[in-house]
Amino acid sequence: MPLRLPFRAAIAAALLPLLVACESVRQWTPPILQPYRPDVQQGTVVTKEMVDQLAAGMTRDQVRFLMGTPTLVSVFHQDRWEYVYLLKRGKGSDVQTRRMTVFFRETRVERFESDEMPPEVLADNLILGRKPKAQPKPPPEPAGPLRSRDVDPKTGVEVIVPTIPPVGF
Repeated sequence: MPLRLPFRAAIAAALLPLLVACESVRQWTPPILQPYRPDVQQGTVVTKEMVDQLAAGMTRDQVRFLMGTPTLVSVFHQDRWEYVYLLKRGKGSDVQTRRMTVFFRETRVERFESDEMPPEVLADNLILGRKPKAQPKPPPEPAGPLRSRDVDPKTGVEVIVPTIPPVGF
C-alpha cells in the first residue's frame, strides 16, 4: 500500500509532458511547462502605403517592383496575381490573414481588390512581435541648426581652425 502513492506520482510526472503538448491543455498549464512555439509568417507583406500607390494602368513590372513577387500566380488565370499573408502567433490562437488580388488586362492593371491593409508602422510591429498598437518613437530633434563652417556668432566672420594631423599610427 505505501508504494502506491509514489507509483501514481511517478506516472503523473511521466504523463505531464505529454499532456502539455495538447492544444486544449495549454490553457490551464503554467507557461513554464509549455513548449516554445515561434510566430509563423507566410506570404508577402503588403502595407496600406503600397496599396495607395497601386493604380490602374500600371505594368506588371511596375506592380512587381512596388508590391514584390506575388504569392500565387495561377497557370489557369494568368491575368490575376494573388498577394496572401498569414501571421500565426506562437502564443495563443490568433491568426491574421490578409489578401490582395490584382487583375490585369493584357499587360496593364485593370483593377484590384484588397482587404484592409495595416500601415507600414503597424505591419512592422506585428512582424516583430511588439504591441500592435504601439507606434515607434519619433527621431530625436536636433539640438540646433547644423552649420557647415565655424562662424563666430558675435561677428558673423568665418573662423578657420587649423587642424594638426595625428602623430603616429
